[in-house]
Amino acid sequence: MRILKPDILARLKNFNFDLRRHRVEGHLTGRHRSLKRGFSQEFAQHRPYVAGDDLKHLDWKVYARKDRFFVKEFQEEKSLKTYMLVDRSGSMGYRGAGPETKWEYARRLAMCMAYLILGQGDAAGLLTFDTERRDFLPPRRRMTHLELMDDALSDGVTGGETDLAAVLSGMVSSLPRRSLIVLVSDLLGDSARILEALRVYAARKHRLLVLQVLDPSERDLDIDGPVLFESMENSDSLRCEVSLLRESYREAFALQQRLYEASFHSTGVHHAVFYTDESWHRGLARFLARQSAVA
Repeated sequence: MRILKPDILARLKNFNFDLRRHRVEGHLTGRHRSLKRGFSQEFAQHRPYVAGDDLKHLDWKVYARKDRFFVKEFQEEKSLKTYMLVDRSGSMGYRGAGPETKWEYARRLAMCMAYLILGQGDAAGLLTFDTERRDFLPPRRRMTHLELMDDALSDGVTGGETDLAAVLSGMVSSLPRRSLIVLVSDLLGDSARILEALRVYAARKHRLLVLQVLDPSERDLDIDGPVLFESMENSDSLRCEVSLLRESYREAFALQQRLYEASFHSTGVHHAVFYTDESWHRGLARFLARQSAVA
């Protein structure tokens, strides 16, 4: 694989993403036990036989010891279908002084999450987008599905405009209810519309993980002199003296981040920010530790 190289896979063996807190009803078998008792999957306990119980679940060994009929009960395991939604719009191709673009960081992050999810028996799929849906791989449980995801993300290029809110709104009806949605994006755009679109996902009982990938220069605006800013999504450009707007820009950036954090917290959305100057494994370890600490 071109993204999940051997050194990355070796590191991932030390990571664990506990999906139990995101468990939802499903049809495939992962490692997430429901509280319902059924006659399938993993043995849970014995209980006395009552009229109407299926005789095939009688435990004759227990009958031989106790001279009473008991049936076996099993815990039914429910699978979680995960959809990795990865932003490949033009802004994701940005690279500041760091070693890689937001897109390169984001696609590795998405592949790492998919590896951890598939590794515990759950189904993971991939959907990339800019102004519309691009690549789509439906959720599968096979680890070989990683190779298809790796191909899609390796061949995918960034470019063009995006309307994240419109794309999210257009996709919500096509995704099965009660899925785990992992959105990997810089969240650049109209924050009010983006948040409104994500509230619809929460209302449909989806579990949401928003992994926001940013370049540190987008936070700090740490460049000097007259600069010509050129949009990576269209032909717009702006020449200005950065020192004149740096302070107000930083305040506006911080305000938007606080808006995201407050809104996500109020709707139960799990949000984490990844900056491209932080090594992927440290960023992922920090995120997973935070997930484990959530009650």
